[in-house]
Amino acid sequence: MSAPSAVLAPGGPGLGGDTLAGLPLPPGCRRLVAESDCGGGDDPFALQTDRLLRLLGAAGAEGPVLLVAHSAGVRSALRAAAQSPARLTGVVLISAQLRDGTDHPELLERRLDALEDPLRETARRARATAPEQAPADDAALRDLLIADLALTLPGLGPAQWDFLAACSRTWNLHAVRALLSGRLPEDDLAEPAGRIGAPVLVVNGEQDPWAGAPSARELARAVPDGTVRLVPGAGHVPWLDDPETVGRLLAGMAEETTPT
Repeated sequence: MSAPSAVLAPGGPGLGGDTLAGLPLPPGCRRLVAESDCGGGDDPFALQTDRLLRLLGAAGAEGPVLLVAHSAGVRSALRAAAQSPARLTGVVLISAQLRDGTDHPELLERRLDALEDPLRETARRARATAPEQAPADDAALRDLLIADLALTLPGLGPAQWDFLAACSRTWNLHAVRALLSGRLPEDDLAEPAGRIGAPVLVVNGEQDPWAGAPSARELARAVPDGTVRLVPGAGHVPWLDDPETVGRLLAGMAEETTPT
């Protein structure tokens, strides 16, 4: 059995492929990354969907394909998977939601209290800043985004700091501002989710305040063939907290969905 190609959809929106560098894909998987960066006035999710479709088509001509999306990249992945070529053999949605929301707001507050200054003060400002009040200065906005994202991580060890550094280094702020402005069309993600023909695995961290167990189960119910796997103790980037478990889940999905 040959390893499938892995088409990756980073989150953000607008995060670079470096943020998925540590994702424990099965050995031999070829990584193809479709980012959601954009210019001013563009829809980052529409662009990312188009990029995913092109990569899925090209990779599918060569063999089996596994589509893997993280966080906000799930929005584009659902749309692309609903239109996917026949060679798409499986979909893995990590830290996934059907609609934007916060599963555990009380967990965010506990994490905020546990942070040390100056990160805590920046995170406090991020939580208090309405989308329409996002700072015009790119550096200030990036600082708020990173501090807010830090609240979704159960701990801040070397792997977590490396991830946050990759976010800070690669985040396309045109994409973020497009989302915060409210000018992007509202997606009914349940509609494309219901048209996905491949098996879908939803992998959420149990300690993810944004996309925990409730979001995972809701999304899995919306797809024709969905399975939920929760990662105990893990946050919004579960492979940082438990790479072995996430690696086994990805390897199992690849093995189950790749023809021999």
